[in-house]
Amino acid sequence: MIKEIKTIVQNYINNAKLCNIAMGTVESGGIRMSEKIVIPNELIKGNLKNHTSLGDKVNLIRNHGGKEYYIFEIIDKDVIGKGSTVTLSRDGSSYEYKVEEVV
Repeated sequence: MIKEIKTIVQNYINNAKLCNIAMGTVESGGIRMSEKIVIPNELIKGNLKNHTSLGDKVNLIRNHGGKEYYIFEIIDKDVIGKGSTVTLSRDGSSYEYKVEEVV
């Protein structure tokens, strides 16, 4: 009987879908995790969500049960923050600006 209880508990833990890290690609309707799975935008959270562009690769944390995903990294993309310097080019000239406020 103990062996059966251990098996039941182990199966529950394996299927509970505890918090884990996943990677996906940003699309218009959400984040594509695989050929068949797209996480809708309504389930995506985090302040980096507003800094993603179509085609960006992102790392996410999926919460227990998969009802919410949090973007914690945009892979190979620099996010501009307060104190950083931005260089813009126009008509062959480059201009540097220091970021003083981020809205």
